[in-house]
Amino acid sequence: MDGTQFDITQKRNSGQKFHGQHRMPLPTGAVPILKPCNRNLRKTLILVEEMIALADQGDADREDVGCGVLYGIIRDSAYKIQKIAEEEKRRHQEKGWWPKKPSGQQQMRP
Repeated sequence: MDGTQFDITQKRNSGQKFHGQHRMPLPTGAVPILKPCNRNLRKTLILVEEMIALADQGDADREDVGCGVLYGIIRDSAYKIQKIAEEEKRRHQEKGWWPKKPSGQQQMRP
C-alpha cells in the first residue's frame, strides 16, 4: 500500500456504503493508515527523542560520575539509532512507502 488508500472497515462501520472493494481511494481530508514497518520506524524516532530527553534530564540531575557515564551512553546510543532510523525512513520515501513532505510545509512529527 502506498499511503493513498485507507481501510474500508472505517467506512463500513460508519454506515457509509462501499462498492464491494476492500480498499478504496483516499477521500479528501482522510488520514492514510501507515504500513506497519513505517509505524514501527515512527515509534523508534519517538523513542529516540525520549531517550535524548532522559539523558539531558539525567545529566542535569546527576550527583556522581557514574550517572554521567550512564546518561552519556544513553545519549550516544539514541543518536546512533536515530541516524539509522532516519536513513531507513529516507529509503522508504524513495520506494514510495512513506509520503514525502510537500515542499514548503513542515512534516508531521513522527
